[in-house]
Amino acid sequence: MEIILLNYKEEVKRLISENYLPADALSKEFQFTTAKLVENLYNILPYNAIDEHLVYEALLELEFEPKEETPLCFFWYFRRK
Repeated sequence: MEIILLNYKEEVKRLISENYLPADALSKEFQFTTAKLVENLYNILPYNAIDEHLVYEALLELEFEPKEETPLCFFWYFRRK
């Protein structure tokens, strides 16, 4: 029996990069906080497999940058491919 371990950060990156690109304030189609994005990913990934830290790192590696909309209120901006 072969045991397969998933790298969940790579899986998060794959799920996001297949359909979305980083956006700016003018080109954004969607915006999410890190917490809301994690909550959305729980629909497909196991609850204990990802957290805000992992998703934050994955987004930075995909060259997304958090944008401050109001003081200390940050969002990630997305647009469809």
